[in-house]
Amino acid sequence: MGWKRFEVEIVSTVSASRMFKAAIVDSHNLVPKLIPHIITGIKMIRDDTTGRLFKRTEFSNLIPFSYTLDRVDVMDEKNYVFNYWLIEGGRMGKMYDAGDFEVRITPTSNGGCVLKVDGAYHAYEDVVVTEDDMKVGKLGLSAMYSAVEAYLAANPEAYASA
Repeated sequence: MGWKRFEVEIVSTVSASRMFKAAIVDSHNLVPKLIPHIITGIKMIRDDTTGRLFKRTEFSNLIPFSYTLDRVDVMDEKNYVFNYWLIEGGRMGKMYDAGDFEVRITPTSNGGCVLKVDGAYHAYEDVVVTEDDMKVGKLGLSAMYSAVEAYLAANPEAYASA
């Protein structure tokens, strides 16, 4: 089947700096509190040998898999870019053999931002990936980032300090 791409985009009145801090840098603390019915926990794990950073996300029984493990390749707090590879869990080993994601948060002229996720799964040759298959990832990412955006809009002091 090859690579199957998707996008998620959220336009927000929240600044890019606050969105990146809350949705990316501190997601392991904030997100499980905002959507515990979807994400029950997130752990950031640093490999002592290589220094690499990994992110393990645990899901509720509403999601058709229990966890995902991502290898963090880029967490650029200056340019608001987060890039990671899905390496385990989810539909890895069943439908996909790779997953690549980039979150880019771009400031807007009105002080807000646009959060854009570019995602891609590499499906096994004999697997046909439908739009319904892609909805799980898109809906989950949309729910998570929309919950963070709503929290930040309702709490203007949250993640406002440098």
